[in-house]
This record gives sequence, C-alpha cells and structure tokens, in this order.
Amino acid sequence: MSGRRRIASRDLRQPTRGTQPDPASDAVQIYRSTLDGAEKVCLTCGLPGPNQVPVVQPHGRWILFHSWNGHSIRVGAPGFGGLGSDVWVMTRDGTRHTNLTNTGELHDNFHAYWSPDGRYVAWTALSWSAVDGGNGRSDIRVARFDPHGPRLVDEHVLRPGNGHWYETQWWAPDGSGFLYTETVDTAVNPELFFCRLPDPAHGMCRPVRLTNDSAWDEQAIFAPGMNRVLFMSSRNLPGAHNDWAQIATFLDLPAEFDYELILLVFFDSYLQPILQQATDLYEITLRWNGARTRFKPGPVRRLTRSGEDGWVIPEFTWDPSGRRLLWTQNKFSDGRRVDQGCVMRKIRADIIGKLSGVQSIDKIAFSIVTQIRAQALGLLGDPKAFTFPEGGCGGSDPGQLPSYAQETRIGRYEP
Repeated sequence: MSGRRRIASRDLRQPTRGTQPDPASDAVQIYRSTLDGAEKVCLTCGLPGPNQVPVVQPHGRWILFHSWNGHSIRVGAPGFGGLGSDVWVMTRDGTRHTNLTNTGELHDNFHAYWSPDGRYVAWTALSWSAVDGGNGRSDIRVARFDPHGPRLVDEHVLRPGNGHWYETQWWAPDGSGFLYTETVDTAVNPELFFCRLPDPAHGMCRPVRLTNDSAWDEQAIFAPGMNRVLFMSSRNLPGAHNDWAQIATFLDLPAEFDYELILLVFFDSYLQPILQQATDLYEITLRWNGARTRFKPGPVRRLTRSGEDGWVIPEFTWDPSGRRLLWTQNKFSDGRRVDQGCVMRKIRADIIGKLSGVQSIDKIAFSIVTQIRAQALGLLGDPKAFTFPEGGCGGSDPGQLPSYAQETRIGRYEP
C-alpha cells in the first residue's frame, strides 16, 4: 500500500453472490448469501453446471451468468475464457434460466457485463467453428437486452478479430463506455483500455490506452466518482508470466498470433504450481480535462501486497455502496507451489557469495558468467520442468491436499 490510498481487508466465509460446488452434483453453481455465508440459497442448482461468473443487473431483476450447459467441447472455464461458454440470464430469485448467446460447439462467450442503466450487455466472443466461419480470433460485442424475451437484440462488434486476445471488463458508472483488456505490442502482453462508446446501439468504440508495461494487466473497474480505475497486475512480482514477457519482448513476437498462444501461456503462468505467477491490486489516477469529457491515465499506485506471498487475485467487485471491495484470492498450496521470488533470492545470494572476497586474480571464478547465464536460462525455460535442488522455496510435497488455498476478502476503500 502506498500514499493515502489503501484497502484494509479481512477474511470472509462467503461473498454476497458467488460460486461453489453443488453438493449433489459437484458442479460449480451460483449462490446468494449474506457476507458471513448465512442464508445461502442456490440460484442455478436446477441447471446442469458448471454455472459461474454472475453479474447483477443495476436497478433490475436480472442476473447475467456463464454456463457450459449444452456443450460437449469444453476448455478453460465458463465466463473466464476457453471454449463452450454461453452468456445466460436469470431472475434474482433464480428462475427463468435463459441462454442469451446460444452458440454451437467450438464457440465461447465470456466476461459479460451490464451497462449502468441495465439496457446493454458487452462481452467477448470467439469461434473456432469452420462451419460458422470462425478462425479463433476473439472480438468484443455489445447488444441491447430485451427483458420480454429475455433476449439480446441488435448485436454488433465493437473491436475486431485481429488475433489479439480480448477480455471485456466493467462499464464506466456514467455509461460512457467500458474497460477492456487487449494484448498488444508483443505476444500475450495484456494491457488495459477504455472503450469510449458514445452510442452503444451503433458504431465502433474509441479506444483509450490506460497501461503500458510488460506485466499482465487485467480485471479493471472504476472507483466511484470515476477519478480512478482499480485493476489486477502481475507487475513487480516474479513469476512464469513475467518471464514469458521478457522472452516475447526479446524476440519481438507480435500480438497478432495471441489467439493461438493465449491459453498455452496462461496455463504455464497461472494453472500449474511451478513458478506460478502472482498478482496484486493497483490503482490508476485519471487526469480529466476541464469539461470532464476526456481523461488520460495518470500515476499508478499499489493497493495490496498479498502477491508477495504467492496469491493470485482473479476477480473483484464493489459492494452496492461503492465503499467496500470484495475479492477471492487463490494459490496452489505451499507444498506444491515453487515460489520464484524465493528461488531468485537464493540464486542471487549464491552468486554474490562467489563474487565476494576476491582480492587476487587467481581467486576469480572464471566460469561465473556462464553459471549466471545457465541459472537465468533455467528460470526462463518451461516452468513445469523447472527444478531447484537447493530446496526451501516450496514444492517439497507435490501431492499435498487440498491442492489450492483460497480466501474471500472484503476491503474498505479509502480514496
């Protein structure tokens, strides 16, 4: 935490609305509960799962969610990206489950969000179905929600399928557009953008770039008042994705092939325990013009430091008051996870130990540069194949159960 802006957090047993396995089927389902986990009600248990990533319609009676129901080809997770996900809707009491996108196999529709007035939905879509003309390149779409169907109408593409990876994020509170992620510059380099959208019913968006670094920047939401944007980032944290970013930058690999690379890099970076990439929450201050019609990104400040202990913050949102932030953070258990920060500190200490105390030329370790290069190359190689014989940095119990650690937290936001 830096400056006066911070998030003071505490553990919770259960968020207000989230996902958990259905005890009867072991499929992930959507529940409603109080903050301490009481009064829990399943909203999707009558629908084959997994069903997850719910978003409540502002001032309305509907909840968007994502489901693999009806699809046999499934990759990733519904709502998070992969294959097999459709955008669904239900009422707040868990009735009228309706598929809004209703696509065939080899499609995916994910990260759907309501506009602040509840009239429009923006989401990311892709298709690998040759029958439907798909080529795997994702795009960003928006459509008007018709509650009488319920259905989506006037669907159109806002950002084209150019091979970059996209992911839609939350809308601006004033309805002027929404945040989104796009990989740009080099391969699998997610950066944050704002899609300025004067008229959601027509036309393309006007992108405003908010971040410019080689880390994984994603999961963005405006703070109340629209003077700041909160987001998740891997910056300042060692790990498999930031190692990949160095390789992609060194080779100057273009982002136009990310539709082929994204799932493979994501798996190596986040979904296996060796050198798993951690993340933290950050904040961008926005610099508005005098009329408050345009803004540019300003200083970036760090809000959490749980990433230093290996935690990954995948999703977060505000409570209805806009004063408290809710998120769930995850990591592989310490017995499985090999912590890259710890490994790098041990390697560095060993190198400095070999370099220290040399007072005569015959004491120079002439192979030291070769050793340094070899150790660095080991970290930049396939993380799943990395071994660290010195130990002490995790990975001592690769079969440890449970395999994941998870915490749900709430933080009071102090601007």
